[in-house]
Amino acid sequence: MQEKQTVTKPVSEMNSAALLVLKELCRFVPFLLSVCLYFVLAPQASCPLWMKAFLKCLPILFLCTYILTHGINMCTHSKAPKLLAGLLFSAAGDIFRTTSTQLYHLHGDAMFGLAHVFYIWMFGAKPINLLAGCFLVVVGAVYLLFLNRCLWDQKPFQWAAYIYISLIGTMAWRASAGTIFNQHWSWVKLIATIGGMLFLVSDFTYAVSTFCFPVYNSGMIAATYYTAQMLITLSAVNTQNAVVKNRK
Repeated sequence: MQEKQTVTKPVSEMNSAALLVLKELCRFVPFLLSVCLYFVLAPQASCPLWMKAFLKCLPILFLCTYILTHGINMCTHSKAPKLLAGLLFSAAGDIFRTTSTQLYHLHGDAMFGLAHVFYIWMFGAKPINLLAGCFLVVVGAVYLLFLNRCLWDQKPFQWAAYIYISLIGTMAWRASAGTIFNQHWSWVKLIATIGGMLFLVSDFTYAVSTFCFPVYNSGMIAATYYTAQMLITLSAVNTQNAVVKNRK
C-alpha cells in the first residue's frame, strides 16, 4: 500500500502541474495571438505607422489584462502594481520607438528606463548575490566598449546609453540573483532569470541594429522582447501565489 501511495503521489503532482501550465497558457492566448498579429501585419509596407505602433504595444497591453484578470488584489499583492507600471511604461516606449527611431528614440529609452526601475523595485534587493552582479558588470562593460565606437560622435545618445545599460543591467542582476551562482533556486526564479536575460539580449541587439549596423533577422529583437515580458510577468504572478500558499 505504501509503494502504491508513493507512486501515485508523483503522478498526481505531475498532473496538477500540467493542468496549471495548460491553464496559464489559455490565459496567455490573447497575448500570443497579438504577437502573431504583429509579426504578420507590422512588416507589411502598406501598414501605416500608427498601426505598427498599436500592434507593437498591443501584446504588452494584453499582459496588463492578464494581471488584472488573474484575480489579484492590487492592495495586498506586493509585485503586481510594480509589474503593471513597468508594462505600461514599456508600452509607451514601444510607441515612441516605433513612431520615429530618430526623433523619439531618447523618449523611448526614457520610458523603458522607467520600466526597468519598476522591475528592479519589483524583484527586490534580496538575495544580493554579488557574483551575479559582477558577472553582469563584465558583460555590460564589454558591450558598452563595443557600442561606444558607434556612438562616439553622438554625445546625447552616448550618455543615454550609459544610463540605460546601467538600468537594464541592474534589472537583469535582480532578476537572476536567485539562480546564477545560487544553489537555492526554483523554477519560478529560473523563469525570471530567463526573462531578464532575454530582455538584455533584445535591447542590446536593438541598440546594435539602431546605431551600428542593421541586424539581419530583426524579428529576433521582437521575439526575445515579447518572450522576456511574458516570462517576467509569469514569474512575478506565480512568485506571489507561492508565497500565499506557503503562508497557508
